[in-house]
Amino acid sequence: MNYGTEHLEGLPAELAGFYAAHREFIKNSIATYYPDHASAGWMDRSTGVSALFANDLPALHDTLLLPTREYLARGGKMLRPTLVALTLQAYGTDPLQHGEFLAAIEAMEDSSIIMDDYIDNSERRRGGPCAHVVHGFPLANISSCTLFAMAHGVFYNNHMDLPGDRLGALLDAVSAEWLQMAFGQIEELYWTEDNVNDVSIGQYFQETIARCAFLTFRGPLKYAGIVANAPEEDLQRLAKIGEYLLIGYHIRGDNLDLQPDSKAWGKIAGEDITIGRRTMLINEVLQNASPEDRARAEEIINERTEDEEKKRIVYDLILKYGVMAKAEAFAERFNILTKEEIDKLSIPPASRQLFHEFADYCMVTRKI
Repeated sequence: MNYGTEHLEGLPAELAGFYAAHREFIKNSIATYYPDHASAGWMDRSTGVSALFANDLPALHDTLLLPTREYLARGGKMLRPTLVALTLQAYGTDPLQHGEFLAAIEAMEDSSIIMDDYIDNSERRRGGPCAHVVHGFPLANISSCTLFAMAHGVFYNNHMDLPGDRLGALLDAVSAEWLQMAFGQIEELYWTEDNVNDVSIGQYFQETIARCAFLTFRGPLKYAGIVANAPEEDLQRLAKIGEYLLIGYHIRGDNLDLQPDSKAWGKIAGEDITIGRRTMLINEVLQNASPEDRARAEEIINERTEDEEKKRIVYDLILKYGVMAKAEAFAERFNILTKEEIDKLSIPPASRQLFHEFADYCMVTRKI
């Protein structure tokens, strides 16, 4: 799996050290939990059920493992398992004792972006073709959905050996995140498919939280806090930190979609315009532009165009109306809010510094 040193770019010093120290363990945990070949033992442990007869293991490899393994092999930043490891350590729990937990978090990420890619009909991800482009929509669908569920099997089958009360709290948190994700996904699909052009900033932020917080970053923070037996008041703060981090991270991502600052971006620039996604940047142009400019922006966005000149027109309107700068100011504001909550956590100073640097990376210095 290609988790190279390029992902250290933009990471502040202490966080870069933590990341480097845990990267190989996380990578190896992923390779163990999602192996090159399906086996009977892997199936039994993943599902929590012993097969009565014999599974068609080559077929399971080709349909379930292969599409997700291809994404994993391209190597992501592993931000979410890194955040989980950071949180476990902050509350006195050794991340090296929870390899399956870390692997499951990264597998959720990769399987969920396969879903995003076929919903958006994207072409490229992490520098390679999307799963539905290579394997077709049916296999991309069944692979992503099944492995997403199997990743949660780490929780359902209690591979962390939690006592009953904490396991119950963890499963409650997982269920709540899943339900909110469904509402958020439906809302975004409605805005896109029906060309809704009057989405407010508050509505966009709340939809983003509902759709994405299960993994970015509220869910991983809550799950890790529960596993590490963090105090109840800290669990509530970790959830809020996750929401603030998510908003700033997505604002930064919206900006990078239009002006990627690295060849390693791995996607097609301006894809949000092509698929008609109502990001903060697009919403602000539609609501603040002159009638003439708004009409032109609506026409291009509703067209779902891949034409670079037309996408450039929308980008120029975003600059004309100061939306990019406004988005960056929002990200900076959420970075401040995040750090205010981090400072309330009952964790050691060294861990607090790592959390601060994680926030800086997500909302200020992230390159790809």
